[in-house]
Amino acid sequence: MYRWASFVAPELAERVAMPDAIACARRICLSPRVCLMGASRVGKTSLAVAMLRRWVSEHGRNAEFIAVHRLGFARIQHAAGHGEPEIVERAMKAPLALLDDVGSERDTGTNPVPDIVFERHAAQRPTWVTTGLTREQLVARYGTGTVSRLFDQTKVLRLGSGEASER
Repeated sequence: MYRWASFVAPELAERVAMPDAIACARRICLSPRVCLMGASRVGKTSLAVAMLRRWVSEHGRNAEFIAVHRLGFARIQHAAGHGEPEIVERAMKAPLALLDDVGSERDTGTNPVPDIVFERHAAQRPTWVTTGLTREQLVARYGTGTVSRLFDQTKVLRLGSGEASER
């Protein structure tokens, strides 16, 4: 779906439409912890995939793109007593995991997003997320423990409202 996404692709500038966001993304794309925040359709995922390609190229290691809405379904459909579903395992163990659209998944008791965040944080594995939620909305959904780990030493890039801001 995002096979075209790279920093040299003209489509990136069309989708993101904020040159300062692309410049910020170039600066932070080798960081171990990144969060791209903003409303729907501002180019978070396009930018994150371009960053992911650069990270893989620079580090020579694998990375996983995980659409979080698939995680909850995987746990529900997986046989009990047989460990984690493959997609959840990949999300926990990949050298870098990009968790796309955090907060869009169904809010169920089997939601693995908090478990993935805790596991990756404890193992000090690079983790990137995109989300349309604010930090306050993330806390309301996942709790302060999960969100504090999600934002621990994280480069945050906020997209939207005509400009990008980096923290």
